[in-house]
Amino acid sequence: MSVWDKEFPSDSEYAHYYADYVSHVPKKNIIETLNSQMHEMYTFINAIPGDKAFSSYKEGKWTIKQVLGHMIETERVFAYRALAFARRDPNPLPSMDQDNYVKYANFNSRTISNLANEYLSVRISTIHLFQNMTQEMISLKGTASGFEFTVRSLPFIIAGHELHHMQVIREKYL
Repeated sequence: MSVWDKEFPSDSEYAHYYADYVSHVPKKNIIETLNSQMHEMYTFINAIPGDKAFSSYKEGKWTIKQVLGHMIETERVFAYRALAFARRDPNPLPSMDQDNYVKYANFNSRTISNLANEYLSVRISTIHLFQNMTQEMISLKGTASGFEFTVRSLPFIIAGHELHHMQVIREKYL
């Protein structure tokens, strides 16, 4: 039995602005959710037509490639937060300025295949990190962006963030 079989974070375990993301994540084993998302997203990314990869749905909005890069980097940041909190790092972690991260990356110069492969690598790493945590580890807390989070909440935020952006890509880009 996994420590994740009956774990679902309460609203008090993460910053309030992640509530919508978390509310859309299925209330089941989060490792299974991350794994099924990985297969679906990898297939989805690789099926994006080349002419659409540079498109944005509105002036000033990110391209699909930039959205994908943002998803990858955000997952890395949240996985690092989980690692730091699970290892009892007492230092508060900074916010992530998503616009600067995208602005100073080179996502538009990369191929869809390259982004898909990086996504896959990051997600596999994320799954390994969380699936090997103990009950005690997932109950630990830390501060990021001025808010307290439990380790337990972070994979749900990762999954919900992905669900949000997949919906945006489907509805506004494709």
